[in-house]
This record gives sequence, C-alpha cells and structure tokens, in this order.
Amino acid sequence: MIIDYPWYMVALCLLAGAVYAAVLYFIPRKAKLPLRWLLAALRFAAVSAICFLLLAPMTRRNVHERQKPHVVLAVDRSLSVALSADSAFVPELKADGLRVTTMAFGNAAATDIGAVLDSCMGSDADAIVLATDGIYNRGSNPATVAERLAVPVYTIVLGDTTPRRDATLADLRTNRVAMLGGNIPVEITVGATLLGGHSAQLTIADGRGRTLFSQRVAYDGDDYSAAVTASLPATEPGLQRFVMRLSVAEGEVNTENNVAVFFVDVIDTRRRVAIVADAPHPDLAALRRAIESNPNYEAEVIVLGNAGTPKLADYSLAILHNLPSKTHTSVDFAKDLPQIYVIGLQTDLPRLNALHAGLEITAKAQRTNEVTAVFRPEFTLFSIAADDAADIEQLPPLAAPFGESRLSEDMQTLFGARLGSIDTRQPMIAATAQGGSRRAFVWGEGLWRWRLADYAASGSHDRFDRLVQQLVGFAAMHDDRARLRVEAERTYPAGEPVTLRAQLYNEAYQLTNTPEVALSVSGEGEGPQKFAFHRDGDGYSLTLPDIGAGIYRYHASTVDGLTAEGTFAVEAIGLEQRRLVADHTLLRTVSASTGGEMYFPAQMDELRARLAELKPTIYTHTRYADFMGLPLVLALIVLLLAAEWIIRKYGGEI
Repeated sequence: MIIDYPWYMVALCLLAGAVYAAVLYFIPRKAKLPLRWLLAALRFAAVSAICFLLLAPMTRRNVHERQKPHVVLAVDRSLSVALSADSAFVPELKADGLRVTTMAFGNAAATDIGAVLDSCMGSDADAIVLATDGIYNRGSNPATVAERLAVPVYTIVLGDTTPRRDATLADLRTNRVAMLGGNIPVEITVGATLLGGHSAQLTIADGRGRTLFSQRVAYDGDDYSAAVTASLPATEPGLQRFVMRLSVAEGEVNTENNVAVFFVDVIDTRRRVAIVADAPHPDLAALRRAIESNPNYEAEVIVLGNAGTPKLADYSLAILHNLPSKTHTSVDFAKDLPQIYVIGLQTDLPRLNALHAGLEITAKAQRTNEVTAVFRPEFTLFSIAADDAADIEQLPPLAAPFGESRLSEDMQTLFGARLGSIDTRQPMIAATAQGGSRRAFVWGEGLWRWRLADYAASGSHDRFDRLVQQLVGFAAMHDDRARLRVEAERTYPAGEPVTLRAQLYNEAYQLTNTPEVALSVSGEGEGPQKFAFHRDGDGYSLTLPDIGAGIYRYHASTVDGLTAEGTFAVEAIGLEQRRLVADHTLLRTVSASTGGEMYFPAQMDELRARLAELKPTIYTHTRYADFMGLPLVLALIVLLLAAEWIIRKYGGEI
C-alpha cells in the first residue's frame, strides 16, 4: 500500500477514531459497560478507516499476462512472382496458438525485400515468414538487413530457378541532368542467358524516333554480361525521353526487358544579352566580346538605325548604349527586362530622367568630362576583387556628359568619377536591385579603351571582362517573384504516387491558401485532365491518380488569373521484367543467418508445425489502484456503521 503523506498521518487517523468514539460513548455514560465498549470499537474502526481513505492510499500488485506468439507473414506481390507458376499460391498460417499479421510488398514496378525486413526490426514479432522469389531490384541486400534481426526468418520460396533463353538491358546508368549543347553519357549492362553465338542490335533513339546510337552486340557465351557506353547529344532544352532497344533473338522467352526508357532534363543555362545601340560604336564590340568570354552567355548587337522596334522576348538582359537618344526616344521595348544603361554623348538626359530608373542627371552645359574610376568599398550588391578594383582605377578616362546626378535611395555606387585629381563624388558605375527590378548604369562611353588598356597592361582582357560579366551577372540574375508556384519532381517512378505542391502569395507577397487553385495535366497526344489542389498547411498539394508512363505538361491557375506551368515525366522503369529467375540461394542465406528455415509451398504443414513450437510471451507489469475505489473497503465501512446502528437500536440505545 502506498500513500503520498508521511506515515505518522496513519496514527492521526487512529487518534481521530478514538477521540470520536470516546466522545460519543463515554461522555456521558449511557449504556452498560460491555455494550458500550463494543459500540465504541465499531465507531473507532469506521471513523479511522474513513480518515485513512482521505489520505488517498494506493495499492500495488504485479500482474502476469500471457500473449500468443506473434508471426509476421510478408507475401511478395511483385510482377516477377505474378509471372511465375506460383502466382496463385496463398500462404495460410492462421492457428489458435498464433497471432498472425499479414502484409504484402512489391508491385509491378519494383521489389524491396530489405525494406520489409527492416520494418519488422524493433517490433514485437517472434518470427517472420517471408514468401517471395528472392528477386529484389530496389533497396539494400536482404541478407545484410537480416543479420541485424533478433528473430528467425522462415522463407517460403516461390518462382522458378531454371535458366531461360533471355537477353536483358540489366543496368542503366546516366546523368539525370545535362547542359544544352553538351553530351549525355550513357552506360548500359547487356546480359544474355543461353544465347551464345547469337547477336543483337542495340539502339538508342530520342522522343521523335531518331536513332542517336547503334551498336552490334555479340553474345560470346551462354552467360554473357558486358557494359556498353554511348554519348548522346543534348540538342534540345527541356525534359527529353530516350528509348533504348535491344533486338530480340530467336527463342527469347521474355522480351519486355529488351526495352528501357529513360529521361534526361536538358537545361539551357545560357543567357542571351541584347546590346542595343543608337548608332555603331566601338564600345559595342568590346561589350560583346567581354560577355561571350563566359560560355554561359551569348550576346547580340542590335543597332537601331532606321530599323523598327526590336523584339527582346527571348533575351535575359538589355544593355542600352546611348539610349534613349534624340533619334530613338523610347526604350519601352526593354521595359520587361533588367537593363544596363551606358550613358554617353548621344544620350537624351531629360528622357533618361523621365524613366525614373534610379539615376537622374542634370546637364550643366553641352560639354563632356574625361573621368576616371574611384572604387567605393561600401558597395554590397556583388563583390569585386581588390586587385581588380585597383587596376580599373588605372584605366583611361571615359567621356561622360557634364552634369550633376541624383541617385535613388536604393542605388549603390561601385565606382565614382574622378576629374583629374578631384573626386567629384558623382557615380561612374552604379546599380540597384530594389523590388526585384535590377538595373545598372555606366556614366561615360569609351569602354573599348578600357579593354585595350587592360590587355596592354596585363597581356589579357581578364579584368575588364570580369567587370562586365559581374555587371551582367548581377543584372540578369533571375529573381523569381511569381505569386503562384508549383513544385514537381522532374521524374516519378511508375506505380508510385505523383504528388505536386503549390504555393500562392498575395499582393504583399505573403503566403495564402484561400483562393482555389486548379490544375490541368496533359499527356502526349492526350487531352487535358482537370484537377483541383487541396489546401495543405499554408500551401496546396495534390496527388494525381495513376496516369501511366510518359511526359506530361501541367498548367495551374487561379480565378485571379495567376498561372504556373511546367513538365514532369512518369518513368516506367521496368525493373520487374528484367529478371525472372528466382534467387533461392539468397533466401536460404537469410533464413540461415537468423536461425530460421527455408520451405517450399508444398511444405506448409511442416512450417505450421515449426511455428507451433514458438513459446508464448509472458509479460509482467505493475498495476496501481485507488484504495478508495475497492468495493471491499467500502463494503467494510458500511458494515461497521450498520452493525453499530443495529446494536444501538435493538440494544436499547436508540
């Protein structure tokens, strides 16, 4: 018995009972002595017991529970078993002396036996029964996982171990991402059984059916395995599908494993820069060569002259040289792009100021200044090496329109302008990134002199090129401010859930999931399927039904007109068809390493008899109960009080 109070409180309970009985039966005297002592004893016992119950005593006792042995029955439902003669076999282990938990694993896409064994680790299972053909094509080696198990694994071997005439594309290795214009390395292991003396043609074609690679494979033995390498051109951006085929030899039993489909995401990392000028100028060539010294950029010079408005939809950045000018007053063609302004003698300063781009220049006279660069170390938008900054300060002067500048608060100066030996505190090169709209300014023309002087001083154009590339890289940096975003994997394995997630931002760029978000998914040659995202936390999510293998385009939209689109692929890996010969050796190893045994389907009675030998588990645990809640205690108190009342009533006391 346990109480939360000191044990001397029990003595106080007895004292309370004694005092109560004495006051009731001895002051004053009302009965004969023997009867009075009996009544006092009954009242003492009842009051003492009630006071003791107020201390909330607890009882503690050990309870022993007997539990039947727990057996986990894991049944392989993979395609390799479905294609075997044991496809109809259903193991049955139900018995009065066992608790059986049945679970299925494997599907038409892949089998992971190691994951099944790993899921049983740490459970209360007394034994594991594994019914499978031993073929796994995903996850860890089951024999390695089984070594960590503390319970025996009894295996029921399914499938056929007889070798059959077959060729297979066994193991495909390639990069999932490639750069546009580069090459995609591919390595494939070609295997063949009982096909010695035969040969096959291995081809790889793109999604349009054009053959990109072809090679003859000669099987020089009945147990053939060799790696074939190929290099495919990445000529088109986006998610590309490639189909690898191995021609079928005479007598092949399984032809499904002669075809493999894989996807590669070809990324176009190059950025196009439009150098738009009022008129021909040597600066244009200097800028183009500096930009294209980086292979990730390509530049095009566009001299307006008498031409119409240029189309810049495919460009990432516009460099505006001497624009706007008296001749070409509008630069609206570049309003949707980041911009770098090169302000020269032909720039129309009032029209430039009217753009409110962050730098305004008030002309003082129709003349120019020859200014050199002064580095401003407080610039933080990107970093420039100290050596490069010092060398740029030594370059020849630029010709800048004479005037005074006014910078917006978010504008930072990289290089100031020095007139002779005087620091004018006017900017020569400045930049801003406020609100995701990136712009930069070069106040002065004559950049071609900088490039020539750099080469004369160092034997290369590296310092000038780095400066231009840093300006271009900063201005052309992608700043994703899209209010509706959809997150999707580039590829999903067939047979597994295809889950897409979405995020929606309001005009203050805060996450919200109040509006409905619709999704349209279109496959190759198929009409769109309509879905609706579900609210999930502060975003959205959607798991699509089984849509089959292929490349899909998705288009998400809200009622407010916000949209997001992209592509993903569902990849039919075909792992189950690549290998159909059962691996009973693996199952024997798993059983032996855990103290289990291997059985064939015809030996199910022997397996049941072996499982019947498992001993039940006896659990011992302690139970606590409120003493006041015990019926016997309450009955005893009622009995004491009733006996006292009866004696007093019939003994002449009341």
